[in-house]
Amino acid sequence: MDQQKNIIEKYPPPDKTKTPSISQQFKRFRTLKTITVETDPFIQSQLELVSRQNISNWIERLSSFHNRHTKSPNIYDVGNWLKNELSNLGYTDNENIKIHLYQEEEFTLENVICTKTGDSRKILLICAHYDTILKNDFEDIVSRAPGADDNASGVAAILEIARILFPLQTKYDIQFVFFSGEEQGLWGSKHYANYLKINDVDIHLLINLDMCGETGYLSTNNTTNIDVDNGQTGVESSNNEASQLFGLTMEQMAKIYTDLDVEFDPIDASDYMPFEARGYVCIGAYDGSAISSNPHYHSSSDIPANLNMDFLISVTKMVLATILKEAKK
Repeated sequence: MDQQKNIIEKYPPPDKTKTPSISQQFKRFRTLKTITVETDPFIQSQLELVSRQNISNWIERLSSFHNRHTKSPNIYDVGNWLKNELSNLGYTDNENIKIHLYQEEEFTLENVICTKTGDSRKILLICAHYDTILKNDFEDIVSRAPGADDNASGVAAILEIARILFPLQTKYDIQFVFFSGEEQGLWGSKHYANYLKINDVDIHLLINLDMCGETGYLSTNNTTNIDVDNGQTGVESSNNEASQLFGLTMEQMAKIYTDLDVEFDPIDASDYMPFEARGYVCIGAYDGSAISSNPHYHSSSDIPANLNMDFLISVTKMVLATILKEAKK
């Protein structure tokens, strides 16, 4: 075994309030690398299947857990709930759904991994974290922390994407990955990224969804951040240009199939970082609300009523269109 690959690094609790603005270099790159994509009737037909009711129901259910703190007993109940929901969508235990166990401090924790088999073992991985935390006390495992935006929104979007993709043939394996331990320092994602690297797993693209449903903190209520690796926050340079090109493709998906406007943001302080450090190509979707002026961020008031469901539906469609653009037969 390559010992260099087996190093498990440490990350601080993620803090997007310190993320820099996108670089001037990327703005020039965006101008020069014009990507033109035509409307695809098949992709359009699949986007029409996105169900507002499904996504709303999943967010309500996730938010109904008293909290989803990684160190609370609730975290195992949430993992079981995720497995059951994936099973209800048609994915089967052992064949599609697996639990990736890892150890942090005195805790044995779970990442929930669901794999849809494609024509090759190259993987398109879409991920979100399912744990919550409170900013007043990161170690508070008993107080109410519904985590509707952070991050039931990302989890629910992925569940809906998994539902729609289930009957389709794809060029690549698609992995739907749900991490615990994100709020403590990217615990689940760093262990899973290391596992994939040790086993030489080929990832075509990783898309991270972390906070996708609360608007009012970017230019308009229809503006989303697309996170790309432009060298400001990542540690590996070889994956930068590919990330930026995929980000531009996602922007085109937003323009063609949704009413979203796009602003770009550096990848930072979320579960794509351990993958980026191992050379994998990563992008993300993010609503821009992880800022100190947002009273709901890491708060007991992060409830479903504060989400913009029309916006979240559009983000879900943008991400699904990107996956279909890359992986459809």
